[in-house]
Amino acid sequence: MKKQKPKSHYRNLLFIAIFSILTAEFLQFTTVFQTLELKILDMRFNLRGVQSPDDSPVVIIGIDDQSDESTPERWPWPRSYYAHVIENLEEAGAAVIGIDVILDQADSGHPEKDDELAAVLKKYDNVVLTGKLLVTRDLTYSTLIPPYKKFLPENGKWGLAALEADLDGFYRRYPLTQVYNDSTYPSLAAEIILTALPAGTKKRLEADGDYFYIGPLKIPKYDEASMLINYSGPAYTFPYYSFDSILDDKDFDLREDYDLNAFDDRGDSTAGIPPGLLYTDFFRGKIVLIGSTMQELHDNFPTPFLEYRTSEGETARAEMPGVEIHANTILNILSGQYLQRFPASLYWLAMIVIVGLVFLSTRLFRATLSSIAFLAVVGAYLFLVFTVFIKANLVMSAVSPLLAALFAFIGYTIYNYILAQQEKKMVRSVFAHYVPESVIKTILDNPAGLALGGEERVVTVMFTDIAGFTTISEKLKPKELVTLLNDYLTEMTNIVLKHDGIIDKFEGDAIMAEFGVPVTYPGHAKAACCAALEMQKKIKNLRRDWLKQGKPELYMRVGINTGEVIVGNMGSRDVFDYTVMGDHVNLGARLEGANKFYGTEIMISEFTLNEVKDDFYTRHLDLLRVKGKEKPIAVYELLATKETKFSEMFFRLMEYYEQGISAYRSQKWAEAIALFERCLKLNPDDKPAAIYLKRSQAFQQRPPGGDWDGVTTLTEK
Repeated sequence: MKKQKPKSHYRNLLFIAIFSILTAEFLQFTTVFQTLELKILDMRFNLRGVQSPDDSPVVIIGIDDQSDESTPERWPWPRSYYAHVIENLEEAGAAVIGIDVILDQADSGHPEKDDELAAVLKKYDNVVLTGKLLVTRDLTYSTLIPPYKKFLPENGKWGLAALEADLDGFYRRYPLTQVYNDSTYPSLAAEIILTALPAGTKKRLEADGDYFYIGPLKIPKYDEASMLINYSGPAYTFPYYSFDSILDDKDFDLREDYDLNAFDDRGDSTAGIPPGLLYTDFFRGKIVLIGSTMQELHDNFPTPFLEYRTSEGETARAEMPGVEIHANTILNILSGQYLQRFPASLYWLAMIVIVGLVFLSTRLFRATLSSIAFLAVVGAYLFLVFTVFIKANLVMSAVSPLLAALFAFIGYTIYNYILAQQEKKMVRSVFAHYVPESVIKTILDNPAGLALGGEERVVTVMFTDIAGFTTISEKLKPKELVTLLNDYLTEMTNIVLKHDGIIDKFEGDAIMAEFGVPVTYPGHAKAACCAALEMQKKIKNLRRDWLKQGKPELYMRVGINTGEVIVGNMGSRDVFDYTVMGDHVNLGARLEGANKFYGTEIMISEFTLNEVKDDFYTRHLDLLRVKGKEKPIAVYELLATKETKFSEMFFRLMEYYEQGISAYRSQKWAEAIALFERCLKLNPDDKPAAIYLKRSQAFQQRPPGGDWDGVTTLTEK
């Protein structure tokens, strides 16, 4: 039966999703992510490439370096130049002429030339001049600068050349209107469109909801005051003709020493107007914009196409003249090729879908695969973002959904980690009463390790038992016995676990423990010895408390051995136990029982001694031949750590004892007897010394013979 997820699980997922989306929405308004969004928008323009405005209804007349070199007067030109160009363009049939030059003051050098321009402007009603709205950096003060009043006859037309940079200094938006002193003023492009509308058309300019309206034309807003410019390409994508080409006719002579076709500030062949073009239908019905392209006039701006590839495949860089930005805007409006924001409802749907896909991929796959799936979701969304831009002129937000996806991925990954930890905690809480923590960790980290079988490994085993427990148990009621035993086993178990050991099993009052499993680590023999010493110290303190409570005093024996064993899960396929097996395990059990023959508390084998001899005080006990084995094993009493502070008497006793053992092995019975008697004089309760004194006295009376090897054979446990 499939496990059902609790309702809280789905509430948590919903919370992560909502948090991810709202956090992403908040962050998209920060400077860093707004700038990133703009750069991704530029990438869309560059991937789409140039949309050539061939047969464009908008033509640009450039005030360029060529014109400045060829005209009799250098820049700034007399206003009569503009008057002459307007006359020529009107004669050629231009529909609207827009002059992207701020003519806000009288010409101090040629005031009579202002009259010529004023007369021409009064004569034609399809010429649009340019003004500007100066705003301080802190937006606290603004000044409106209209064209010079002499150039504004009744019903004279003019618009604001207001270009606004984005955070990164690039120009992508075009404000169609601006407000000054509660009055709304049209932009240059908007006024030109109004002028170009057919007679009889309601020439309104207003904003309502999500759109601007210029007459019957409906332009989608990008923000409250601007539309997003759908650039056709990099600078000089529109058809350009030099100002002097339009100025030069039978009534106006350029400098006699100047060749019109010898100068080209862009390196192409469009600078000069073909002879007689003014007298064809080339300009008829078109919108003609006049504006600067000279670098020194600082009317060039970075756009999404600031860097582009030439037809030869080389990378080029060019800022766009402001007049061409107006041209792009006008073409967008006339052709209806607007860039529109992706519908809000579909945008939120996309956010939900991408977060949902991230959740699904994270749930279905593990670690690396879920990361790959996440990247696939991100890649698919970016593909959609670029595709709808190129195919449908729709601008989808890239950063916010991707941030939402990232936060969802991180959030769900963390949530899964927390769930996993909670499940592990639950497993630990259930099994902690049955198996050691380290075994639980191994199970959680590698469930496959629960299979039957084992491996050979060097570990340290510990066996403990209570001396005379049968006699003690007969004197206690069952409940009292259980309470006493539980107190004892709890304290001993805690010490074993403290020193990174595991409890293999309890057998009544006996404990079997291992060190160095299930995960091997260096120093497991030392850990076992430290645990044994601490256990003896703890039971000594417990005896004082039990004595005060009228409870029996318990004494514990410990046997420790280090060696290669089989460690793993042993048992049937359905019921098994994590344990160790082998001769070294059996030897450890024998050592625990051997303590009673020597009156010792902790006995270790020579194999354990080899691992810990530099860390503990020990003394030789005997050469034992355990039941079932022919080769004798040297065993030792574990006394204390090397950090323990002892009196001088202790070291003298150890010296006498070791000398006594040496004499005993050499069958120097009288010498051995004297040395062991010295030991007992220093400590009458030294049981190993008493045992060896008794043995030496017996062998003195009845020597063992020449084949004696000094080995003691244990015939019982």
